Amino acid sequence: MNEIGFALFAGAALALLFAFHYAESQSAAAIRALAIRSGFHYLGDALPRSLTLYRTPIGVGRGSWRRTVIAVEGGSDLSLLLNPEMTIDSAGQWKILYRQRPSISLRIAGLMPPEELEPYLNSVATDARPRGNAL
Repeated sequence: MNEIGFALFAGAALALLFAFHYAESQSAAAIRALAIRSGFHYLGDALPRSLTLYRTPIGVGRGSWRRTVIAVEGGSDLSLLLNPEMTIDSAGQWKILYRQRPSISLRIAGLMPPEELEPYLNSVATDARPRGNAL
């Protein structure tokens, strides 16, 4: 009987891992498509060399976790995008916009769904389009 219970538990754990992986890959594909539609270059997990998150709340340490960050190099005014859940910080010549605290939902805390991200990107793209943008 223990073998059957273990097999069921292992199967459920594998199914859960697959579901998380599938949801993450679908989200990445949607964000990639959104970046292309908005005129940005999709970078995936990479960061531009000039953007360092060291000494920011989203760098390393206690305050860090996986989250969506919108970063704009130069003088773009991100304050127009601010809502009560979002925070603006600076990292060198970059302005970064992100959620300070993770919201409680079934999604991975801190990650923005693509449909919530689109208005932010459209606004940033309108302000910063002459420079090469990356997402």
